[in-house]
Amino acid sequence: MNTLVPRSPLLSRLTFLLLLAVLPAMAAAGEMQAWLMYNPSSSETLMTTDFLEKSHLAQGGWKVSGSGILQSEGGTDTAPLVRMVRATDKGIFRMLVTDPEEVSAKLKAGFVTEGTLGYVAVKTAVGLIPVCRFSKAGTFIWLSSAADQKWAETNGWKREPNKFWLWPTNYR
Repeated sequence: MNTLVPRSPLLSRLTFLLLLAVLPAMAAAGEMQAWLMYNPSSSETLMTTDFLEKSHLAQGGWKVSGSGILQSEGGTDTAPLVRMVRATDKGIFRMLVTDPEEVSAKLKAGFVTEGTLGYVAVKTAVGLIPVCRFSKAGTFIWLSSAADQKWAETNGWKREPNKFWLWPTNYR
């Protein structure tokens, strides 16, 4: 019988098929696609690495303000990105935080940690995607697209200094 897989005691067909399936995943194991989602009707944002969550939010009227890559491990000039939320009688308040002291302060203020999404760049470099934080009346939103940033500034949101950046999907 002719076969594409060479017969070898070291490489069985099952091993060969497993390698074909696993190698692409291993090459990208340190990277996660992330989407910065924005809800125009409630002026809230969140970052997600879950495609199903992104799709569900989009069905509910949220739009993607930007996307990029998070790393699964830290390195030079990186920090963990923590997603936080606090529900009050005035609404839902969301935070994206990279500073451990700010995480502690937000926990004391009643926020709950939804988890660490991955690692982001905390210093700019050529090709990185800025995630811009805006504030207004004690609330915050994060936007990436130029059109969304222009909308925010036109509607009274104040741009703050950038805290983190994402890697582009083609950064390698």
